[in-house]
Amino acid sequence: MSKYRLFSVCRELNATITAESFLTNFKNKLTSFIRTRKMPFCDIIYFILGSSNKSVQAELDEFFDKKGCEGVSRQAFSKSRENIKPEAFIHLNDLLINKFEKEDGEIATYRGYRLFSADGTIIDLPNNEKLRSEFGVSTNGSDKSYAKGLAITAFDVLNKLTIFAHLYRYDDSEKFRIIDIVDGFANLYPKVIFLLDRGYPSFKLFSKLESNNQKFVIRVSSCALKEINIADKEDQIVTATRNNNTLSLRVVNISLDSGMVEKLVTNLDETFTISELKELYARRWGIETNYRYLKKKAIVEVFTGETVTAVMQDFHAAILVLNMAAIAEREQEDVLILGDKNKELKYTYHPNKSKIIADIKKNFISLLLAESPLHKLFLDILIYSRVKRYAYHSMPNRKFPRDFLHKDTHSKFTL
Repeated sequence: MSKYRLFSVCRELNATITAESFLTNFKNKLTSFIRTRKMPFCDIIYFILGSSNKSVQAELDEFFDKKGCEGVSRQAFSKSRENIKPEAFIHLNDLLINKFEKEDGEIATYRGYRLFSADGTIIDLPNNEKLRSEFGVSTNGSDKSYAKGLAITAFDVLNKLTIFAHLYRYDDSEKFRIIDIVDGFANLYPKVIFLLDRGYPSFKLFSKLESNNQKFVIRVSSCALKEINIADKEDQIVTATRNNNTLSLRVVNISLDSGMVEKLVTNLDETFTISELKELYARRWGIETNYRYLKKKAIVEVFTGETVTAVMQDFHAAILVLNMAAIAEREQEDVLILGDKNKELKYTYHPNKSKIIADIKKNFISLLLAESPLHKLFLDILIYSRVKRYAYHSMPNRKFPRDFLHKDTHSKFTL
């Protein structure tokens, strides 16, 4: 069976966006988009999905130059987009994920399990009163307050797809939201291992995962359950009881090269060795890398509007672009494997995802409107010489110390 391809993604998305039912379901009012306008419903969707970090007016001018017609002002665009529900972009992403699950014949697993990581990150928002009220604020230790939101995603670390994403209030509880997410996955994914970081362990979470028959590998800290905290053997089973509910948990203490001890708790049995558990938890880092792409390459914190609707539209549009890039990345991996098949290479080469994201955003409309996978844009994205030109090679055992003092100088304001 073959992989779900970027061309198939684009065809499905365009068919959905241009369908009358999509307009009907995701416009805010019955009277919206009835009259013929310079920028109709579909064009607004296309524009939001393909926007970059240029000024909104400059992008609008380019958009209409390509169409060969008179453009609209930023104010007119901003007013029209308010008539589109942000759920339209969630629907498009759900469509991509559902098609991937049904049609991809090469879904990557670990010993038959899907590997999911869930985590949160803070998103800087345009700092106005409406967004401060809707999403909450951070004072950063000063007298000023800044609008921020809490993004929580569930990430398939082997297939590099964001399965779930939502933007919550800044002061929302990640612990409670994670429980809702894992519970929502119970009927969708029968064989799954959740890989979670130190901020999430709780008896309630362990109990929910156990009752759902979901596996997990979770790092714990000194604030974990006391039964887990005092477990000091390399590998042991502990029991914890709360409100007449008793759980048996496997606790593993792993000595790192730095001299620190990493404590993991899991419900995987002894057929999973300590080294495998260490490897599994290390794969959780994929969600951190995905957040880096979301912020640095999909540029989610540079919003094209300053309203709640615009922020939610832009956020979910960025998630969709990331997932499209993940599909293209899997295709490029095949291109590299085939092209390097008979070569004696010192290192393994991997696709350049930053380049993929840039190509998709730059050519978004043309990709969606292409009638054939032989279209020049698809050939450019998937031709071996071009993929190899931008590919990078992995070097085993290469390490870099974390720089906690690094300052992010990327522009984060509405343009």
